[in-house]
Amino acid sequence: MAHKKLGTWSHIKGRDKKHKAVKTRFVFDIKHDAEGKMTRYTARLVAQGFNQVPECDFDETWALVSNAATKRSLFSVAAATGLEGHHVDVKTAFVIAKMDKEMYIKPPNGVDPKVVEEMCRLNLPLYGKQQAGRLCAFKLDKELKEMGPVRYKVDPYLYAWFHPVHWRVFILVAVVELIVAGEKLNGVEAVKRFVSAKFEVRDMGEVKDFIGMRVMRNWAAKTLTLSNPGHTATVLEAIRKEKETPNKTPMASWVKLTKTGAGLLPEGNRCAGLVGSLLYLSTTTRPDIAFAVGVLSRFMSCPEENHMRKAKGVLRYLRGTTRLGAVYGGSELLQGFVDADWAGDIEGRRSTTGFVFTCHGGPISWARKRQSTVSSSMAEAEYVAVAMATKELL
Repeated sequence: MAHKKLGTWSHIKGRDKKHKAVKTRFVFDIKHDAEGKMTRYTARLVAQGFNQVPECDFDETWALVSNAATKRSLFSVAAATGLEGHHVDVKTAFVIAKMDKEMYIKPPNGVDPKVVEEMCRLNLPLYGKQQAGRLCAFKLDKELKEMGPVRYKVDPYLYAWFHPVHWRVFILVAVVELIVAGEKLNGVEAVKRFVSAKFEVRDMGEVKDFIGMRVMRNWAAKTLTLSNPGHTATVLEAIRKEKETPNKTPMASWVKLTKTGAGLLPEGNRCAGLVGSLLYLSTTTRPDIAFAVGVLSRFMSCPEENHMRKAKGVLRYLRGTTRLGAVYGGSELLQGFVDADWAGDIEGRRSTTGFVFTCHGGPISWARKRQSTVSSSMAEAEYVAVAMATKELL
């Protein structure tokens, strides 16, 4: 119904032998909130974009996205200064722009029996098209600029709108979802009215779930907590480790994992998938497991039984800290901490850098990364670590 209303494609009579029609199919999914509870059913018409020809069907595919540190920074500022934060979801976001190339599709069975064997000219980009995300981003940016907000140079998907009546309002764009945070509620409502006039949106009200994160606001204590309880519970349920005794730490500091070649896990093991799920947690709201997951990620291609045991040890730690998250609301402004070991990697003798930046009492950016070169001294390893952290700070 949405595609018919928007006019996503136009029917043409017969077949155009000069152009190849890209096949399409329906993809059905179930949406869950940050707690893991089902919210709604979704259905998308997706094009097989892998059949597109470069420089013929598309030119460029990259699209700007907001940085994860920017999202956490906005939440930290909102908690400390009392900004009102609301959540807006743009419906059928990938079909809000116009196609930049002449393309044709073949509708799937069930759309319209009369046109199943026909070709349809695509007017709006579908999910799966190589340039769909890019066209959507440019369209959204163009419409937002008409309202007057200024786009930050350091993060092109963060906008600031300074209004004489509504005061300051921030607009954060994450693909098809928007966070509108303002000093006054009427300013937030003004932005939502403008966006809803341009696009068909779903007003989610005060932000509670955002791109898989649970947002809990304590207005009395002036704090805001970001967590992933739903994803954590899903990982624990998939590995069936809910009943085991929780660990007190993700991994002991003295553990040194290596590739021994003994006890290799069979093909089709779940180690890589498990570490990937933990990696998502460690980069969103759980910096406490970043070091352990960073060590485990070195052995995803040829995991051994010892590596799997250590990964399950991280799960046992999560078992006792399911609802743990990043808390913002302190009075401290931007702070940074950086450190490095020396030749901690037994096999390559490379050092490891670790840093974390906090804003208003909570972490907004962190990383644990093995250095690309071998340092000849502890001082050299420290300088390399400080240089890496400085780039992130800037």
